[in-house]
Amino acid sequence: MRDVIQGRLLLALSFMTMVFYVWALFLAPQDVKFLGRTISDWALLIPIVIIVFLFLVVVAWIGWAMATTPPDLPLSGKESKNNNEKKRKKEALFRLTFS
Repeated sequence: MRDVIQGRLLLALSFMTMVFYVWALFLAPQDVKFLGRTISDWALLIPIVIIVFLFLVVVAWIGWAMATTPPDLPLSGKESKNNNEKKRKKEALFRLTFS
C-alpha cells in the first residue's frame, strides 16, 4: 500500500510541476522581476545550469576514476611471449588476407 501512495504522490507532484513550468515559461507576467530577470528567464536558466553542472560532475567523476585507477600489472615473461606470438600470428593472417 505504501508503494501505491508514493506512486500517486510522485504522479501528482510531477503534473503540478509540469503545470507550474508551463505557467512560468509562457504565462508568467513579464513585469515581475527577481534579481533583474523575469520568471520566464529563470524557468530557462535553472534547468540549463543544472544540466551543465550534472554533465561536468560526470566528466569530473570519469577523470577521478581514471586518475585513481592503478595501472595494469606487467605481464610475466611467459605471458608476454605468448602474447607476442599471438600478435605475430594475427599480423601474418592480416597480411595474407589483405595482400
